[in-house]
Amino acid sequence: RVCLFCLLQHGVEDTAAECERLGATVQAFVVDCSKREEICSAAEKVKKDIGDVSILVNNAGVITAADLLSTQDHQIERMFEVNVLAHIWTTRAFLPTMMNNNHGHIVTVASAAGHFVTSFMVAYCSSKFAAVGFHKALTEELSTLGKDGIKTTCLCPIFINTGFVKNPSTRLGKVLEIEEVVEALMEGILTNQKMIFVPSHLSIALLSEMLFPERALAVLKKLTDTKFDAVVGQKSAP
Repeated sequence: RVCLFCLLQHGVEDTAAECERLGATVQAFVVDCSKREEICSAAEKVKKDIGDVSILVNNAGVITAADLLSTQDHQIERMFEVNVLAHIWTTRAFLPTMMNNNHGHIVTVASAAGHFVTSFMVAYCSSKFAAVGFHKALTEELSTLGKDGIKTTCLCPIFINTGFVKNPSTRLGKVLEIEEVVEALMEGILTNQKMIFVPSHLSIALLSEMLFPERALAVLKKLTDTKFDAVVGQKSAP
C-alpha cells in the first residue's frame, strides 16, 4: 500500500494512477510540504485510516537557480522548508511507531549538491548539505538507541531530467533519466545501502575532494564543466 503527499492535485493524481497500474493500492493527499501543520495533519489521517508506515521516502524538493543576491527571501525559506524541514516533520510523525516495532526504513532523497557545491545554487546546496547531515545524524542516533531494525538510505544524484533546472549539462556524466534513478534507489533500499550516488563514480569524486589539495580540486572543478541556466545580477527583495 502506498500513501502519497504532494502539493499539486494533478501531480499526486497522476502518480497515484501510475502506482495503481503497477498493482499498488494508493491513498493520495494534497499536502504543502513546506507547512508543518499540513504534514502533521495528513500523517495523522494516514495512521488512523491506513495504519503503520514501514517505509518513508522523503522526496519533495524545490530549487531556485540564481546567484545568492538574486535569490528572493521567500525562495530561500521555501527551499529549506521543503528540502530539509519537511524531512524532519514527516520523520517525527512516523518514527515513533517504527521505534516501537524496531522496524522500518527512512529514505532521504538529497542530491549530489549535498556533497559538491555549485555556483548559483548557494541556498539549494546549503539545504541539500543539511538533508545529507540529517540522514547521517539520524542514522547515528538510531544506532546509539539500539534500533538496528530501522534502516536509513540517502540518495544523491546529479542532474535529473525533470525540468527543475533549465538546460543542465556536466562532464560528470549525462543528465539522468528518472527511471534509472528510481532503479538505483530501489536497489539501495532492498540492499540497505546507506548512501547512493548516481552515477556511482561520484563517490570517487567525493574521496578526491577529501584527499586532493585545493589547487588540484580547482582544476578538476573546471573539468567537470557544470552548466545550467540561472538568474544572475538581480537585486534581492528587502
